[in-house]
Order: sequence, then C-alpha cells, then structure tokens
Amino acid sequence: MAQLVFHHDIEQLKNLPNGVIPVRLYGMGDKNLQIAYIGNRILKQVKKLGVAPSDTVMDFLTIALAVTAADTFVLRKDTANGWCRSFSITLPLCQPDIWHTNKTHLEQILHFLSGDIWQFNFQAGGQLPPRPYKLSSRTKLVDLRNKDSVCLFSGGLDSAIGAIDLLEQGHSPVLVSHSYKGDKSRQHVIIQKLNQYGYTDRFSQFNAIAQPHLNNGKTAEITMRTRSLNFLAFAIVSAYTLQEVAQKKIDILVPENGVISINAPLTVRRVGALSTRTTHPYFIQEIQKLFTAVNIPFTLKNPYQFKTKGQMIAECKNLPLLQQIIPDTVSCSHWKRKNQQCGVCVPCLIRRASLHYAGITNDAQYEFNDIRQILINQDRRDDLFALISAIRQKNHRNINQWVLQSGSLPTQQLSQFANVFMTGLDEVEQLLIGNQIL
Repeated sequence: MAQLVFHHDIEQLKNLPNGVIPVRLYGMGDKNLQIAYIGNRILKQVKKLGVAPSDTVMDFLTIALAVTAADTFVLRKDTANGWCRSFSITLPLCQPDIWHTNKTHLEQILHFLSGDIWQFNFQAGGQLPPRPYKLSSRTKLVDLRNKDSVCLFSGGLDSAIGAIDLLEQGHSPVLVSHSYKGDKSRQHVIIQKLNQYGYTDRFSQFNAIAQPHLNNGKTAEITMRTRSLNFLAFAIVSAYTLQEVAQKKIDILVPENGVISINAPLTVRRVGALSTRTTHPYFIQEIQKLFTAVNIPFTLKNPYQFKTKGQMIAECKNLPLLQQIIPDTVSCSHWKRKNQQCGVCVPCLIRRASLHYAGITNDAQYEFNDIRQILINQDRRDDLFALISAIRQKNHRNINQWVLQSGSLPTQQLSQFANVFMTGLDEVEQLLIGNQIL
C-alpha cells in the first residue's frame, strides 16, 4: 500500500518514516528533502474571488488536491496487476469529523473514479479558507456581480458549446477553468472570441492550476483518472463564493456529450478504458449525495447528457460563433505531446464524426488529417479499430447491457442512455463511410 502524508506546513512533513511520500499542500515542496507539492498557486486564485469559502468547501478542495497528487505520484505499473493501486492518505482538514462520517462513501466514489483502493485518515489542523483580497486592493478580483451560474470551461468543444448556450439563453455564468500548461492559452483565445462577439461583462472566468510536482526525479503516472476532480473542486469553490454574493441558489453546469460521459467500453478489452469517469451519471449521482451529506449546497447538471457531440454542435444556439471557435478548441487526449491534436484517439474520432454530422468542415489541424492513413499505421490504429468493432456489433448486441458495463445507470432512463450511445456510434459510422473506411 502506498502511504502519503499531506500537510500545508512543511515542518510537519520532515522526518517521516522511509517509504512514506510527503506532500505539501498549497505551497512549495523541497527538492533536497524530496518533499513533493501540489496547489502552490491556488490560494492566491481563491483570494481573487473576494469571498472566503466555507470550511467544508475548502476541505473538498484539499481532498481533491490530495487525490490528484496520489494518483500522479504512484505508478500503476508497479502494482501486482499493473493497474489497481492501494492508497493510505493522511490528510488534515478543517472539519475532519464531518468527513470521517462520510469517509466510506468518499472512498467508494473514488474507487469508481480511478479503479484504485482509497483509505483516508483525516486529522485536525487543515488549511483554513484564505482571507480574500478586497475590492480596493491592487489585485483584480473575479467579477461575481450579476452572475447567476457556474460552468466548467476546459477549452474543449463541449465546454465552448456549454458557454455559448448559457450566454444565448440570457445567463451570466462564471466560467471555471483548470488551466494546465497549454490549456490556458487556448481558453484565452476562446474567451477573446466570446468578448469580440459582444458577450463582454456577461460572464467572468475563474482559473487555477493544481499541477503536482514529485520532487524526487522519479517518473509520474500519466493515466490520471482523477484529474477532473480538481476541476470540480474549483467549480465548488466558485459556486460557494457566487452564492454568497448573489444570495440565491447556484447550479454547476458540467457540459459533456452523453457518449463520452457514459464511457461504454468499445470492446471487451476496453471496460472503463476511456480517460475519465468524472461526468459518468453514477459518479455525478454519488458525489451529489456526498455533497448533500457534508452540506455543500450545489447541484451538478449536465444539460447534454442525452445528446451526442454532433447533436450538441448542430443545436448550438449560436452556430456562426461556434464555427469561428471550433479550430481553437481541443478534444484530443494526447495533444500536449506534440501541441497538436492527433486525430486518431477516440475523443478525436468522435469529434471528427460530430463535425461531419453537423456538416462543418472548419476544424483544427490534426497529426493525421486523412483518416484513411490511420489504417496503415500499426502503432496508431487501435482506437479506430475499436470503434469499427463497436459499430459492427451495435445492431446485434443488447445496448442496455452494453452501457451498463461502464457503471450503474438509473433504470427509468436506461433507454435514453442506450439511445445516445447508439446514435453516437451511428455518427462515427457515417464519418467512416464518408471516408470509404466502411
């Protein structure tokens, strides 16, 4: 079992037993002492909201950081089966008793999210909510005035549609971004185009980064099944501060097409293989229950749960603007390797199919612009072959059972989940027919 001890006070991380990974929260680590760190810039960003989060909201941010760090610092290949790790996390919180009461549920949720075994030891003395910057200070605050919702904004195509639709419906959202290296510049380009269109002052943006640093020269894990947990935590912090300002209930919008959200395995070998389950309906349902239990008063909503990516594009409430933005959006799961979208991974192929469905040709440049070239590249064609396999099965398999392989789904909506998955495969099929692959 991998043991990790977290604390915001670096003195508490010195002289730990051999084999324990010390991780500093909300500050820099120490290379000489091999003390890792995560979230060293986050408190400054939280202060820019102008309102201090509650202790419980701050604790959720702390938990999210700890989970992301553990997920990054412990390699899957070192485990017996090459995947499932066991974590022992010692973590100080502001309200440890509240979280201890809900510890088992949290551990179960994280097991679904990452496929690992999680064990928490919550202690007192957690990082308190930081004292916010004042409006009169020289630091520019996030403008929460007259805003009415929070929307995740990654720089991806789905989140761009989510932002546009909210604005076109007359809402004034706070767009929340997890700005990993490279993401921020793309998010900024989309923000500029929203402003140029005339949405200036209709929305605000909160962005932060929780980049984990191991500080011992060893390799980091790249599967990162929990990476979106920080994204969600930033949204919770933003929603709490906005609710304090607006004095009304604030919802958190999680814009994701139903096909990626459901994460149904394309082949027998790919059960749960797509990148993350953070928007899977079961995860959303269970994390919502946890929030209710610890008094985090927000509702997570995915308005596109039963829409394919193609339907999201075709039905966007400002399609001319979206067409300008599409080339700046990122869907690829590998784009940071070469600062270019590959065009061959499952998210890229679904994106290309969705644009084909909507009749849009204005897209980003891919490493493989010609889909047919993927077929002759043995190292890059696995995802395409998996989609082809799924397409060939779709008319012969029980679709309800198929979508349930990725996680529990509400019985009364099962046919809707099955339908969006089937329709998504239909979109990919039409793309492949159009490219003479099928």
